[in-house]
Amino acid sequence: MMHIYKLFFLSFFLVILTSCNQYKNIEIIFEDGFIYSSQKDLITNLKSTNSKEGIKEILLNQDWIEDFKVVFRINGNVKINIITKIPLFIWNDKYYIDRKLNTFNFDKTDNYLIKVFCPSNQIEDASKLIKYINNTETLSKFSFNKLDFKYSSGWTLFFEDTLTIKFGKDISEARLNSFKQSLNYVYENDSIPSMIDLRYKDGVALNYGK
Repeated sequence: MMHIYKLFFLSFFLVILTSCNQYKNIEIIFEDGFIYSSQKDLITNLKSTNSKEGIKEILLNQDWIEDFKVVFRINGNVKINIITKIPLFIWNDKYYIDRKLNTFNFDKTDNYLIKVFCPSNQIEDASKLIKYINNTETLSKFSFNKLDFKYSSGWTLFFEDTLTIKFGKDISEARLNSFKQSLNYVYENDSIPSMIDLRYKDGVALNYGK
């Protein structure tokens, strides 16, 4: 039976910290939901701050924050709206990469993201392939967990522990189309090969060997 790709859905997330030093309440709105374990650390750090400058400094030091707005109210309450960088994949087990190719530290929250292992000059191709997977209905149903690049052989995509897909060094539109057609065939026939080789100019090789 084919495994369905696990998606995480973003949602509004509100935290209210009460009796935070000189402030009555600090209201934190995560507009993109709770994605990172680092968000828990942020809440802990905000509990201990006692100045406007301290709050802003803590927020500026979070590399996963895309943007934020802080409102200090006359009644002593504080409202913080936070827009989060949304990760596209995990790079070399050290960083997240988002759709804009921003790099920020990986805090070990994987959210079922594909782990990519490649040099920095190949990040754009990795982003192109993963965006294509996420935006294609059939492909997004597969639990791809790893994308690896070697200068000797190019790109290899891994589906759990059962299937490898070899792209070679060229992530062209023609190769992406062959990738989609191959996975459509596999999905419709509920028959997963051990390898799909897309490196041929005139076709695709499916290997059902062990």
